[in-house]
Amino acid sequence: MDQPSCTTDKGCSYDEVPYESQPFSQSHPDRMATIARLFGMSPPAVDHCRVLELGCAGGGNLTPMAFQLPRSEFVGIDYAQRHVQTAQEIIRDLDLKNIRVEHASILDVNASWGSFDYIICHGVYSWVPEDVQDKIFSICAENLSAQGIAYVSYNTYPGWHMREMIRRMMIYHTGRLTDPARKIQQARAMIDFLARSVPTRDNAYGMLLKSELEIIKKSRDYYLFHDHLEEHNTPLYFSQFADRMARYPLQYLGEADFHTMLSSGFSEEVRETLKRIAPDIIRAEQYMDFLRNRYFRQTLICGKDISLKRNLTPAALDGLLVAAHIKPEHEPVDLSSGVKVTFQSTRKSTLQTSRPLTKAAMVVMKEHWPRALGLEDLFRKIRKKLSIHQAESDINTEENRKLLKKDLLQAYTINMVELHTYQPAFQRIIPEKPKLSPLAVYQIARNRPATSQRHESVRVDQLAQRLAPYLDGSRNRSELSWIIRELIEQGRLVVKKDATPLTAADLTEEILDGMVDRVLHNLAGSALLV
Repeated sequence: MDQPSCTTDKGCSYDEVPYESQPFSQSHPDRMATIARLFGMSPPAVDHCRVLELGCAGGGNLTPMAFQLPRSEFVGIDYAQRHVQTAQEIIRDLDLKNIRVEHASILDVNASWGSFDYIICHGVYSWVPEDVQDKIFSICAENLSAQGIAYVSYNTYPGWHMREMIRRMMIYHTGRLTDPARKIQQARAMIDFLARSVPTRDNAYGMLLKSELEIIKKSRDYYLFHDHLEEHNTPLYFSQFADRMARYPLQYLGEADFHTMLSSGFSEEVRETLKRIAPDIIRAEQYMDFLRNRYFRQTLICGKDISLKRNLTPAALDGLLVAAHIKPEHEPVDLSSGVKVTFQSTRKSTLQTSRPLTKAAMVVMKEHWPRALGLEDLFRKIRKKLSIHQAESDINTEENRKLLKKDLLQAYTINMVELHTYQPAFQRIIPEKPKLSPLAVYQIARNRPATSQRHESVRVDQLAQRLAPYLDGSRNRSELSWIIRELIEQGRLVVKKDATPLTAADLTEEILDGMVDRVLHNLAGSALLV
């Protein structure tokens, strides 16, 4: 979700209540570069680029990028001194040489800061005054490189109308309070009061209110304080955002979540109506927001003089990598021609196909997850798999390759398949002496979620937490099993069976080896082994 941060020269509430800083995969340069490539741009390689984050908070988004991309340069700014100190401490502890985080305002950034290939502004735009909002566009116009891309997230109407109403209620109720903890406590009391008091039966207002209150009730204190009780939180319609952007030599590139740009989820009648009433992309996006009651956007921006290709073709996949976290409805998958198979992604998207090439591609990507594959590598593995299953297909024909790329592109548009421009450095196959990412070891030691090499936040279980310091590439599985036994004997690890704690004597070598295998399998599947 959002990562609001302090960016102006006013008193900073983020020094009083620091915001929990975390990675946002949607803001990663790879995500921006991928979508730019699809629309015909030639963005700089993400493993050799320059990145600026406006309002970087405690560096939870930027420092993992710097760790993973040592040949790229990263600059972050934030006006909350506590945030900056936190980020600088992490940078020192990890001995990162390719990143700096400065205590500065967005208003301080000018041409002297140089050119950046990627600019990130996550959870800032809606929480700052209009002059700072304009400055964000100015920075994108003046500091983006020729093929550079900016990411800006913000709250949108119509979805935020209901949330804004609840926000106003909480602000009214807490208006005379100054202590942040007391404000948060009373805001929650107001939410509980509304939830108990407004009837939902045969009451449209009550039903809408209940759904929003459930979301707010689950939010952490820092999120509630900064997202709902801050002085500035000004949602706007996408068309208004586009109008403000149009004052600068900038243009709308797309959304970080690509599938939200498409009308394929609507009925044929709705799609035809949208074509008729929304001839350009800005109007189409605005009408889709109306239909979806959208409340948050993660918009990508580029220079106005860049010629974009909006008509996507299978050729757009050339040079990109593909990955998919999916499972088939039944296993083993029948790769024969004419047999329909349904695949489902972890995001609950589904794809049904009877084409042998596409079925084989899905199986190959499942087997290699979380690694992304180049198209030629994917073709080779598909050919081998189809040969084993003696399915009728000839992948070497250009027509079949086009059909497969068309299916992969379609799967991408429904959030079934991922596209990437580069492959992060992680181990999918567990090595003899496994090594956990040093960044993850550092974060786990401080009781923080680990950031994977895919730039995702991962919470590991107690066993993985205890083993983390020993996963340094110097120990094999047998040695790790022995360490688990020692941890249990020392009382530093508790293992239970049917709610009963087990002693080290209860654990056979087979059980211990199984525990090690489970931990390593989970870490490898989360892209945490390097």
